[in-house]
Amino acid sequence: MNALLGGLLAAAALAPIPDQALAASSQTGIASADSGTMTARARRFVAQLTIPGANDEPFARFAYPVCVGSAGLPPEAGEIVAERITAIAASSGLPIAASGCAPNLMVVFVEDGQAAVRALSRAGSGALVGQSRADIGRILDRSGPVRAWLQTQVRSRDGDRPSYSSTGWTTLTAQASTRLSASIRREIVSSVVLIDREAIADRDLRQVADYAAMRALTGARLDETAAMEPTILTLFTPHGNAAAPAGLTAEDRAFLSAFHIVRDDMAETLQRPRIVDRMTRVGLAVFDETQAP
Repeated sequence: MNALLGGLLAAAALAPIPDQALAASSQTGIASADSGTMTARARRFVAQLTIPGANDEPFARFAYPVCVGSAGLPPEAGEIVAERITAIAASSGLPIAASGCAPNLMVVFVEDGQAAVRALSRAGSGALVGQSRADIGRILDRSGPVRAWLQTQVRSRDGDRPSYSSTGWTTLTAQASTRLSASIRREIVSSVVLIDREAIADRDLRQVADYAAMRALTGARLDETAAMEPTILTLFTPHGNAAAPAGLTAEDRAFLSAFHIVRDDMAETLQRPRIVDRMTRVGLAVFDETQAP
């Protein structure tokens, strides 16, 4: 059992869930739009997202095959969540790990997410590897029933790993940055989403899984303000929970695809407009129900 899975299983005590949460979900429809309208929609969509990063570094992305695990629900329900997220990852262009893999993406349903994070921190759990004390403080301070975080690592844009000395110094040999290329890229090592079980009462599990996929695969979340464009990320927010879409919206699916296509060695300020451009050029309208997982 890997460190990520071990600590999270301890935080997830099984409890029954409502029958409604096992119901099948429907996909949101898509309105047709011309190129200018699609560009505006894509720009507003990307602008409303908060994606973790620092010092204008590239967005972090999965570089290894994705292996999804779920805990804290009965087996049938957990399988629905894991299979749904796996399908979304595959449709977004990410490689998928073979059956029997060790999870590097965990969605865990708990009684109290804040208490669970505190317990993980006190136990020195591997689930919080890479999170500083300040990071853990920010996770605890989040309002609402969801806590999510990424463990990331930095490599040179050519893929070289950092070297670690016995004195604690870390060295990374990398080419100098250029106008278009950063000297590094950031890779997601693991991703965790904790959701309070009470918050999913009467919710379709596949709707919940779609939300978790957006959080876990990109690190994206909404700010406290209302969303400017439709997104599954309005689920569990004060402004949009009641009217949240039944699943990934057209914009969500286009964003997931574009996020994983743009170059991974560009600064975040350059990646954002290229994600918008990619969403527009592909055309939001092509991401219809037949392409949704």
